[in-house]
Amino acid sequence: MKKILLILIIFPALVFAQEYTLEQLIETGLEKSYDIQSELANNKNSISYLRSSLYGVLPSVSIYAGKDKNLDAIDPEWNASASLSISKSIFLNEPTYYNIHTSILDKKNADLSLDEKRKQIAYYIFSSFLNVLESQKILGIQKKNLELQQKIYNQVKVQYDAGEKSLLELKQSEISLIDYEIAVNEAENSLFKTRKDLFSYLNMADEGYDFVEPEFDISNEKNSFQSNNALLQKKNSLTSSKVRLVQTMMDFLPSFTLSYSVLHNDDNDINAYDEYLRTSNTLSISASYDIFNLLEKGEAYSRSKRNLRVQKIDFETSKRDYTIELTNLQNDLKTLNRSYTLYSDKLKLAEDNLNMAQEQYRLGMISLLDMDRAKIDHQNAQLSYNNHHYNLLRKQEEINLLLSSKILGKY
Repeated sequence: MKKILLILIIFPALVFAQEYTLEQLIETGLEKSYDIQSELANNKNSISYLRSSLYGVLPSVSIYAGKDKNLDAIDPEWNASASLSISKSIFLNEPTYYNIHTSILDKKNADLSLDEKRKQIAYYIFSSFLNVLESQKILGIQKKNLELQQKIYNQVKVQYDAGEKSLLELKQSEISLIDYEIAVNEAENSLFKTRKDLFSYLNMADEGYDFVEPEFDISNEKNSFQSNNALLQKKNSLTSSKVRLVQTMMDFLPSFTLSYSVLHNDDNDINAYDEYLRTSNTLSISASYDIFNLLEKGEAYSRSKRNLRVQKIDFETSKRDYTIELTNLQNDLKTLNRSYTLYSDKLKLAEDNLNMAQEQYRLGMISLLDMDRAKIDHQNAQLSYNNHHYNLLRKQEEINLLLSSKILGKY
């Protein structure tokens, strides 16, 4: 009894494990794909650069300890010495401040880039998953068509042997049979390639399990464009350029330096810590101005100003282009939705037409040419229906990708 109960518990898990689900493959891609590994490394580097910029505010601290002996002395002896030096200089145009500011903006961009990469990976796997499902459907359709054509061919051959069909009709039926065999062979190859591409991207082996078609909801919600990750990155880069422009402007001012240093040193007994003397405690202020360097600074400022102006134009242009792209995608979605409904109706009519054509052909009421026409109409209706179904799903998530919204409501 316990063995039976154990089998009943384990069997559903084993059956589930023999299938590929969309969620499972997306999670794998977000963990193992090269794209996510590269983006995670870039994100960690941005954190490292930010830390490095923060370390720039620390003073310079140096410790020295050593021994020396004058070999020219009459009675040379080893002399021990040690020192501790702390110094910090502050400039009017302090580069550390600008480095910290721009590093913070770079970190924000790295976070946006990582989020966008996750969405792109989820969308790519989703789109590839749909390609596999569509290829599976096409292969199934072509196999059914081949079975149907085989039955028709066998029927025509019997009728030909009975003298009811001509040799021409038999040959035409045989040619159609070969065409469907070719279609099945090409559909199998297409399915193989789509699966190969997907699992190559995921960096995992394809165990040949079936793909489970999930349930999808088609949303007719129409959103207006506000912003997305790419535009936010451009905005941060624009702010960073403004900071650098201010830094370039500050270069025209004289260089003022405030410096403080303290030095503790003992040339005698370095172990006698209580006898250490502060031999240097210095505060200094200096100013300098490089007159002939103004020309070079002027050119640097002009370049920064031009680049900033171009970035502003690029930002506004991108925002306008994204708005137009969203409108076009929403119109595409509306068109696909309408076409999908029409192809659904067409498929039902084509199925009814094919059933009637088969019966009429069996009774000798229509020619083989009319029968083939009904089969082709049905096949085209099936293929178009599936194609628009998956394109409709793909287009909806393409809109989410453009808006940097969650892919499939989750990623």
